[in-house]
Amino acid sequence: MACEVVELPGGRRAIVCGPRQPRRKCQCGNPATLECDWKVPARRSGTCDKPLCPTCTHVPAPGKDLCPAHAAMWKARRG
Repeated sequence: MACEVVELPGGRRAIVCGPRQPRRKCQCGNPATLECDWKVPARRSGTCDKPLCPTCTHVPAPGKDLCPAHAAMWKARRG
C-alpha cells in the first residue's frame, strides 16, 4: 500500500494511504505468491497470471511457474 505525507493548512501533516489491494489466493486457499507464466497472447500481460502458491505450482524451468491446467498441457506436449 502506497502512503504519502500531505501538508495541511497551518503546518500540520497527514499520512494518506492508497487503497489496499486484496491478497490473492491460490485455488487451494493458500496465499498466492506466484503467477502462471503460460503464454496467452490474447491477454494484455501476455501470460495466464493465475495466482499460485508454492505448493500448487509446477516449475518446468527456473523462474517459470505453471498452474495445474497449463502444467497438464505442457506435460502432454512433451509426450
